[in-house]
Amino acid sequence: MQILNFTKKSNYFLNKDNISKNNNNKKQSDNSIIYFSKNELTLILSLYSKQVSSGLWKDYAIDSKHDIAVFSIYRHTHDQALYQIIKNSKKGHRNNPVFIIKDYNKVLDKGKILSQILSRFEKKIELKKYNSH
Repeated sequence: MQILNFTKKSNYFLNKDNISKNNNNKKQSDNSIIYFSKNELTLILSLYSKQVSSGLWKDYAIDSKHDIAVFSIYRHTHDQALYQIIKNSKKGHRNNPVFIIKDYNKVLDKGKILSQILSRFEKKIELKKYNSH
């Protein structure tokens, strides 16, 4: 058994000056990152749960970056994303996002109202499902 000795060092993050600087930086950086809202996630997860129950989808991932949020859908955990639902919003147009649904690199649908895009997308999935049998 090996015994490790840790020496106590001053904690940079507990310094009051650094806390106020870090909080200001956090507020500035959070404004530029795009996220899915609670309502948008509810719509997406509703579609996702229907497809999981039918056995078509198995896993998902959510990623937020500068000007873009992505909900990736996978058939198998280690595969490439089967579909991506993308929320794209340019700086200054935070309240007017564009939603895009992609199949690999092909754009399947695009619009400003997520519920409409998802309903059309769901119909396309149903057609694809019935044509494959």
